[in-house]
Amino acid sequence: MSLQQAPQSRVFVELVPWADRGRENHPVSAAETLPGLRCPPSSAAAPTAPREVHVTGSAEVSAGPDRARVAVRLSSTKAAAAEARRSVGRRLDYVTQSLRRQGVQAEDVTVMKDSRRVENAYHVEAEVCITFTEFGKMQNICNFLVEKLDSSVVISQPQFYHTPGSVENLRPVLSLSRMHSAKLKKSVTSSAKR
Repeated sequence: MSLQQAPQSRVFVELVPWADRGRENHPVSAAETLPGLRCPPSSAAAPTAPREVHVTGSAEVSAGPDRARVAVRLSSTKAAAAEARRSVGRRLDYVTQSLRRQGVQAEDVTVMKDSRRVENAYHVEAEVCITFTEFGKMQNICNFLVEKLDSSVVISQPQFYHTPGSVENLRPVLSLSRMHSAKLKKSVTSSAKR
């Protein structure tokens, strides 16, 4: 998932003479700036136009995902519906108990069940969706389930993503990065104009 393009920020800077900070928006002649100077240079005698430097900044911020989702799929096809349900139910109980023992909270687990008739048999499926915030723990649990369960249990590849709140938390960082970029450009531009 990529971050949305944020609008560019603009910083405007005005360079003013250093003589009288109180008169920043008024042109200052060299004679006023340097009182001891009797004959100001001809270029400084005329009022000077204010100098302007326009600087824009851009920044990119990247962050790793803060959530991952894994699906564990269990299925069984039997001649009797009750047998298929029992087969899936036993493995489903084992998976949910293992998750609890490993410290996964109940609100991070979603279970969905589906039963249907396939030709002359009954097919029962269950899917356990687990949301993780600790990726090391996720890997350990997935490895444990692969080792303990048979091939009728399929564990999906993790799907990593950002929660909406984590993306919003990046916005102030992005704004500060843009301002820093603009300040760097301003100092380079100011040095070049001197």
